[in-house]
Amino acid sequence: MIILTNNILKSILILLLCFTACTNKIKLEKFDSQKWKKGTQIERGNMATHLVKSKVLLEKNKTTILNLLGSPTDSTETNFHYLVDFGYMTPFHLDINFNINNEVDNVTLTD
Repeated sequence: MIILTNNILKSILILLLCFTACTNKIKLEKFDSQKWKKGTQIERGNMATHLVKSKVLLEKNKTTILNLLGSPTDSTETNFHYLVDFGYMTPFHLDINFNINNEVDNVTLTD
């Protein structure tokens, strides 16, 4: 009985190690405007979390956002959407929402 349990535990451990080794590791990076503009969707994904958490974009106007990030993937009158990728199956969007004064009031990551 104990041998069977040890074998099961070893098997589970091996599976977990294999799963961990095969998954993408997110490389969090501090935002850099030049890297963002020239970067791939994955490179942008590495910086997107910093943009949200640091709140560095809050209260910036649309012109400043365009200078920092370049043209959005998609936009409306009150939102800019930038496609980013964390290496998962589904790409994400960095969503930048503007208030009535055309200043950023919210930055989120959505899938």
